[in-house]
Amino acid sequence: MLHTRTPHRTKRNRGFAWRIAVTLLALCFAAAACTSTDADDDSAATPDSDEITQTTAAASEDRERPAGDDHTDDADEGATGALSGGAAAEDIEAAVSGESDYMDEEEMSDDAASGGGVAQSESVQSAAPEHEPSERRRPAEPDNFVDYGVNPFVDTADDPFSTFALDVDTASYTVARNFLDGGQLPPFEAVRVEEFVNYFDGGYPDEIDEFTISVDAAPSPFADDGDLLLRVGVQAPHVVSDAVQPDSIILVLDSSGSMNQETGTGNDRTRRIELVYDAVDLLLEGLEPETRVGVVAYEDHARTVARPAAVGRDHDDLIRRIQRDVRPGGSTNVADGLVTGFRMAESEASRGRHVLVLLFSDGVANVGATETDRILRQLGERSDIGLSTIGVGLGPFNDELMEQLANRADGSYHYIDDHDEAWRLLGGDITSFVSVAARDAKVQVIFNPDTVAAYRLIGFENRDVADRDFRNDAVDAGEVAIGQSATALYELTLVDPDSRSRRSSETLAKVTLRYQRPASERITETSATIRPRDSHRSFGDADRHFRLAAVAAEFAEVLRDSWFVDDLSMRTLSREADAVARDFRGNDDVAELARLIDTARRLQ
Repeated sequence: MLHTRTPHRTKRNRGFAWRIAVTLLALCFAAAACTSTDADDDSAATPDSDEITQTTAAASEDRERPAGDDHTDDADEGATGALSGGAAAEDIEAAVSGESDYMDEEEMSDDAASGGGVAQSESVQSAAPEHEPSERRRPAEPDNFVDYGVNPFVDTADDPFSTFALDVDTASYTVARNFLDGGQLPPFEAVRVEEFVNYFDGGYPDEIDEFTISVDAAPSPFADDGDLLLRVGVQAPHVVSDAVQPDSIILVLDSSGSMNQETGTGNDRTRRIELVYDAVDLLLEGLEPETRVGVVAYEDHARTVARPAAVGRDHDDLIRRIQRDVRPGGSTNVADGLVTGFRMAESEASRGRHVLVLLFSDGVANVGATETDRILRQLGERSDIGLSTIGVGLGPFNDELMEQLANRADGSYHYIDDHDEAWRLLGGDITSFVSVAARDAKVQVIFNPDTVAAYRLIGFENRDVADRDFRNDAVDAGEVAIGQSATALYELTLVDPDSRSRRSSETLAKVTLRYQRPASERITETSATIRPRDSHRSFGDADRHFRLAAVAAEFAEVLRDSWFVDDLSMRTLSREADAVARDFRGNDDVAELARLIDTARRLQ
């Protein structure tokens, strides 16, 4: 059975005990910051319209702050009533109705430097309970995963801003599949909801040279009656004038002894190093002939296998060299491998080339620097060098290291457990894997407290960005490739229509995407708004991709023992997964999702 915490069906009736807990938590925050002030998160918005609208504009460095737009609240004015970032109620109404301007970049930087504002993770929220492993769950050891918790509901009156970095990683879903196919429920720490959702394409409209935002909502069978599931979708264009594709790719290959172990399940089991050979072969086959490729391998120490050279039309010689010279044995010095790879990348970048470093590894560092912070300090920061990671194998496997390296070094994180997954990721057109269409992409959602009583971001727990840093371009965020889509889901508790303020614009939320165009380094924003009447009347009326995202997210919520699921969730989930699979008849990925849900249900 699942170890449920606060039952999903009773979360709206948390009562006085919950309120007292929140108040005590707020007082703790207030005491810790009794001498600080909170900076406002003012928000520009598009003009209201009767339908979802979108605008795109480059950020201006000389934007002036409107006269009298001075909204700074002292922390001691009441932590439970203060908005994250210190915004006043009239500011929120102006933001969601399109009547206010954002704080300019210079003021935002000053606020960040002085410590103004409150990160969303510090806003008044209910604390998530600690997890306890369920039966049939494989212990995290010898694998290394991190539990980032579960986002709670946030009262909109306390904090209407939700800000996070976009994430297009997919590793968590593949790792969980590997456990399930092996007859075990995955450790709850291995499950990141957004990576389950973003394993599947969002089905969003595509425009030439512009990112698009799609916002829709519908009642969900996994939520309380009257609640809404809000989907925020971001689609990168397939044709981008400002995108960057690497001129050089540096492969850093783990050749330690653990790479001789097998990975996969059943008849699909293969040695980890053999899977790396297959993946590299697929990658090289998909690259443009003029792309330069260099290869570094490491165990106790790093060594150069091949200096950068154009891959050409025939890459068989390079593959044969890798298979001959990259053989498992020894310890795992990830840091030395990456430092050597980055030296090679820096030599390429010094010639004006854009470079991507690709690390293939199980991440089990046991020689040299073994922690993410120490490794990244050795690598330094280069905007013209990206780092993406591809994980292989379980038991042992260091998911934390692989995920955080990519997260903080402008790349993406994926996991391959068999040849089919390697083909899915690297076979055919690999543009969406190696290219960059947007750097430091962030999303900020502003909820209208007149219509939304509370909200919960489902997933993205380790991608939180302080509200005040939405326009601080020195703050790292996420990268998005050509043609990629990213989806975030919120659960909303609505204000009773009869008690809504007469001043209410009837807007549910405004969504703003901010990102840097890689080639020109121009900062761009695009926004969309949604109203209650834009919501679908029922879950069945929603777009099939909406329902697929909801099913994938609920599956992840169940696997990570979220305190917002109950013992009936799996029955409902199986039914909805089968319905979605019928709507996507012929789609092997969706059919597999339904199969994995049935497998998890049997293992509970």
